[in-house]
Amino acid sequence: MTINPEDKQACYGDKSVVVDTVTDEETAETTPATTPRDPKNIPLLRGTPWQALVVAAVFFCGPGMYSALNALGAGGLRDPHLVNITSAMGYALTAVFSFFGGVVINVLGLRGVLSVGLVSFSLNGAALYCKNKFDVDWFLYFASAVSGFCAAVLWIAQGAITLAYPEPGRRGLFITTFYSSISIGALVGGIIALAFNVEEDGAGSITPISYIPLITISACGPFVAWLLAPPTKVIRTDGLPVKVKKQASPWQEAKKVFGALKKKEILLLVPLFIYSQWFLSWEGNFVAVYHSVRGRALGGFLSSVLAIFGNLAFYVCTDRLGWTRREVVRRGFYIIFTLNSINWVYATVVQKIYADTHPVGLDWTQGEYWLSIVLYLYWSFVNNAFQCYMYFLVGTLSDEVEELARYTSVMKTINTAGIALGYGVQVKWSMMGSEALICGLWFIQIIPTWFVVRAVEDDVKAELSSTGISSDSD
Repeated sequence: MTINPEDKQACYGDKSVVVDTVTDEETAETTPATTPRDPKNIPLLRGTPWQALVVAAVFFCGPGMYSALNALGAGGLRDPHLVNITSAMGYALTAVFSFFGGVVINVLGLRGVLSVGLVSFSLNGAALYCKNKFDVDWFLYFASAVSGFCAAVLWIAQGAITLAYPEPGRRGLFITTFYSSISIGALVGGIIALAFNVEEDGAGSITPISYIPLITISACGPFVAWLLAPPTKVIRTDGLPVKVKKQASPWQEAKKVFGALKKKEILLLVPLFIYSQWFLSWEGNFVAVYHSVRGRALGGFLSSVLAIFGNLAFYVCTDRLGWTRREVVRRGFYIIFTLNSINWVYATVVQKIYADTHPVGLDWTQGEYWLSIVLYLYWSFVNNAFQCYMYFLVGTLSDEVEELARYTSVMKTINTAGIALGYGVQVKWSMMGSEALICGLWFIQIIPTWFVVRAVEDDVKAELSSTGISSDSD
């Protein structure tokens, strides 16, 4: 049979978005309003664009400043060994706590979780400052342990907000805004680091004062988070509410997360999730080992610019070119996976050259520096487009936001476990061995990911098939 738009709205008006979150304030009963709203009549602080702006602001302050330090290599320290150990510990804890992040969100609510999760970034910056200036090790271990818990709940809350709050037509905008805010934060941090270290043309640590502005900006994040509207207060232009649903216990939540692992598509995407963050360990060590202090600062600044362009390229494909969901997923796979494959072949060549020549403290006045910095910039563009694409692909696995938030939790658990293993490997393996392993992880995941990509359907067709209604005429 054929259904008209009005009938379609009636059929799917009850498929309201659901998030496993709440505070007592957020559990208030709401009456679903299925009548589309004029954006001009929606209060500024309750519309979805404002929520996107708040999420962008908090991730600019937190992960953005953290990315700025990572772009310097080893958190700006001379020797990456301690950073490798503490990072492995922190990410391992994140992987464990991610299974129970939904329960914490149930207790604190989305705003509370965002606020608590952002505390760890200023703490981590302070620990790096103390290591740089006073050679204090214990603080970095402590900060990494705290970050393990905070990052787990923060990223799960981010996934729930990004998938649940926006209207379907604005989901690509939310994803791009979120990733771009991190890149812009890294850009600002890179400018600050470059300004304080422009005269440091040799190997070593960045100047301690470089950390102060980054720590200050990070400290603003927990306060900005409270500008986010609770789910029950958000007004969407399509008239659908953002509903909330509370899990009864940690055990119930854990059972549902483990249950998500049984889905065929999730199992096929496990290799992709493992790769998706593993490479950060090698990348940070690569910059710290081979580049001068100001060379690291310049690389951090320029890579942030290219990262923003990568995010924008994805946004254009999802929201501006008129591609359907199926077209975005398939064409994105062809383009992004080809560019990423070129990246890792190039990285293997550069790493082999450096493994043979053993350069130290390459400065921007040396031609050998540009051999690797071009790789770094190319990787920044392609990787950010890839991260947006991966998030979008996971978003096609279901039309129910409760389920999507759980898939996001699984994704974050697996990729943080991957990066923990990556840092663990980096402690023991050579740079060449680490790069070869990551290159292998990239090519191994291509085929199973393709099986998921080829099954993705367009939005309307997927909705109709999920309810057993045929779109063909009787």
